[in-house]
Amino acid sequence: MQKSLYQPMWQSEKGVVTSSVRHNDGTCVVRVFTLSYGMVPFIFYLSKKGKKASRNTLVQPMTQIEFETDYIPSATLMKMRDIKNAKPYKEIPFNPKKSAISLFMSEYLTHALSREQSNPGLFDYIVKSIDWLDDANEGNFANFHLLFALGVSSYTGVCPNTDDYRPGYLLNLREGNFIPSPPGHNDYADANLSYKIALLAGADFDTMSDIPLTGAERVEILNILNHYFRLHIPSFPILKSIEVLQAVFG
Repeated sequence: MQKSLYQPMWQSEKGVVTSSVRHNDGTCVVRVFTLSYGMVPFIFYLSKKGKKASRNTLVQPMTQIEFETDYIPSATLMKMRDIKNAKPYKEIPFNPKKSAISLFMSEYLTHALSREQSNPGLFDYIVKSIDWLDDANEGNFANFHLLFALGVSSYTGVCPNTDDYRPGYLLNLREGNFIPSPPGHNDYADANLSYKIALLAGADFDTMSDIPLTGAERVEILNILNHYFRLHIPSFPILKSIEVLQAVFG
């Protein structure tokens, strides 16, 4: 039998795990937003016994990893090896509120970036965002998930355009712009929530806590953004993690 002439070309890579789904008893499919290639599905071989089983935690959602890959654009699933945790978290796994936000981030990114190619600016934003959340003091991150969703959308080109916002204007969810009066459909936010969304879109993580939002407003804005993304991102679903966030921050 003739041996294959193909020789793997392993290259170092960085990534953030967004989802991990069991494929069979010995493997799972791991989606990773990588620095060089964008969103990539990998095959990960699970360890079942002893100390090696701890390596399975490396593919938990929102884990920052360094690894080697033999990237083949035509392959359905890529291979990975020598996986390392690039940035162990201090609080996210142990703080219920931060864990809930991390769950939302992973689900949102899995669907929002399903077709995203290499985007170093976005990759850097995601890494800095999750690091900020891990270090954040209690009480300073209640608006984080809203700002993060808007921040990512600014890199992917679907963020609402706030340039035309004026006091009293309404966010037209279909067009992604602010308008002076209700459109001829129901896909818009009222004046108060439109104002809060415009404020969030112009804030950063250090100033977002200055935006006065009630728990009910956070819930409403999160549902509005979910509907907005469903209108603008193909196959974007109703995110299951929203219920968890509502319970934590509602």
